[in-house]
Amino acid sequence: MPPKLPGLTRYAPAIASCAALVLYATLAIIMWRIFYSPSWDLGIFTQLLTRYAALEAPVVDIKGPGFNLWGDHFHPILILLTPLFWLFPSGLTLMLAQAVLFAASVWPVVSLAVERLTPRGAWLLAASYVGSWGLLNAVTAQFHEIAFAVPLLAFGLVGWMRGQKLGAAVAIALLVFVKEDLGLTVAVFGLAVWLRSRADLKYGLFLAGWGIAWTIYAVLIFIPAFNVSGGYDYSDNVTLAETLTAGLTTKIGTVGFLALAAGVIGLRSPFILLMLPTLGWRFLGNVEGYWDTSFHYSAVLIPIAAVSLLDGAGRPHRTLAPAVAAVASFALLSQTSIHLLWEADRYRVDGSGALEAAVEYDSVVTDVRLLAYLAPHTDVYWYGSSEGFVPEAIALRPDDHEGSIEAWAEERYGGDWTLVHESGGYQVVTNAG
Repeated sequence: MPPKLPGLTRYAPAIASCAALVLYATLAIIMWRIFYSPSWDLGIFTQLLTRYAALEAPVVDIKGPGFNLWGDHFHPILILLTPLFWLFPSGLTLMLAQAVLFAASVWPVVSLAVERLTPRGAWLLAASYVGSWGLLNAVTAQFHEIAFAVPLLAFGLVGWMRGQKLGAAVAIALLVFVKEDLGLTVAVFGLAVWLRSRADLKYGLFLAGWGIAWTIYAVLIFIPAFNVSGGYDYSDNVTLAETLTAGLTTKIGTVGFLALAAGVIGLRSPFILLMLPTLGWRFLGNVEGYWDTSFHYSAVLIPIAAVSLLDGAGRPHRTLAPAVAAVASFALLSQTSIHLLWEADRYRVDGSGALEAAVEYDSVVTDVRLLAYLAPHTDVYWYGSSEGFVPEAIALRPDDHEGSIEAWAEERYGGDWTLVHESGGYQVVTNAG
């Protein structure tokens, strides 16, 4: 019989999961209400789900007129969100779905912490995980397909630690349907389980082969089949010549932060090897945003760090290691957008009037702030990738373009444009012919 846990510790998984859901959902709702958007990605995925909900090909005009998103990344798992989008067609739906998925990942991690650590250590790990910079930055980067990878990794790794090998292997194997690079993570998991126990060779070989096969299929066959250039666009982001020097300080910092998230002691767990594929493509890439702690790029690494801590922590480390992780998470809150909870008005934009005016048109060019709001209602394009297409209307802010939107539209698309609405800093113009 397991020892009786003191106080609320027995309820730590439920408490931590609920706290995570409230935190992540609150951030999502705040961002939605103030028209806060750090990139065009939420608009892209909202338009994708709009197509799926209409049982149409995944043409995402935000990426470019007629762009098929299957030629960009391999993420068939997103089709699972289609029924939800039938009921609630909104970009906010995707952000809240991600909040639920992230919060779900908390449960297995904290429940294992309760089993493996001291009560104080379990609470410290719960705090470090829920408040981790990797998950918080993914929440404020809004929605990405990796939302599914976080709980799959959490349940899979924890399941394996508990000896539930078949269920764990299935969870990890499903990562190949989240994003093409995660097949390599599956393959490394196969290596990690073999390193932990030579008796698991069959599982290791299967997962290694499964992961590598799906990555090859996605990158060399599936994506090129739908890509306009017949290739894989992100191969151009990889450079070997400058790998060792470009952004070296930033890269070392990111690795150091991840080591702290694993309580440092987690570095001795074979599971820490699962970080290598993600860190590999990020650090080999020539896109500086891949190297640091921003956006969603480290979200999949947080459950790996937490479970590695639990796997590597012996009796002397059951409080110290999670304390290291918790202090690091607290210190790194400055690298997140947690301040949106109390400084939302600083970023507020009123796009409601422009939205109401723009939805009257069948095609609209706009900025990243309005993409996700318009995508379920009209054919929307991002102004930076709308070459070769003339929309019926344009909704933009003159402050972003140093002049009236009428003049900008005439220079960009030709024709005669007329102002039909102005509010909240936005101008909506339409093509008069």
